[in-house]
Order: sequence, then C-alpha cells, then structure tokens
Amino acid sequence: MSRSRQLAAIMFTDVVGYSDLMSEDESRAFKVLTSNRSIQKPLIKRFNGVWIKEIVDGILARFSTVSDAVFCAAAIQQACDNVPEVPPYL
Repeated sequence: MSRSRQLAAIMFTDVVGYSDLMSEDESRAFKVLTSNRSIQKPLIKRFNGVWIKEIVDGILARFSTVSDAVFCAAAIQQACDNVPEVPPYL
C-alpha cells in the first residue's frame, strides 16, 4: 500500500466569552454564532482552506500552507471588528 504525506496548517477559532453570553442571553448567543459562521466560511474558502467542522462556538479548518492560515485568521479578525454582534477578540 502506498502512503503519501501532506503538510497542513490547522486553524481553530473560538468566540471570546461565548459561554458567559450563552448563560446570559441564548438568543443573542445564537445570533453571534450565525454571524461568526457567515464571516468565516467565505474567508476560509477564499484563503484555500477547508472547513472541517464546527464545535459549538469553535471552527476547525485546514490549510495547505501556514501563510494561508495566518492571512485567513487576520482577515477573520479584521472582519469581526466590523460586526457588532461578534465579541472582540483578545
């Protein structure tokens, strides 16, 4: 059996303060998840990433290069700065 190796950069994102928000206001927490998803899905695709899965408020994605992962993460942070529903990152 032939095996091949492939390098990958893994990115995991997380919404800051999501657990607290969920305990305070479930409706708002779900809006945050929806906004977060709508921001990240197209950016992950634009930077040649693959959306692996969503784990509550976290997103797991794979990229072929570290630079694609880093540029995607920066674009996500910048995009989130312009969306009041998404809590700021620290």
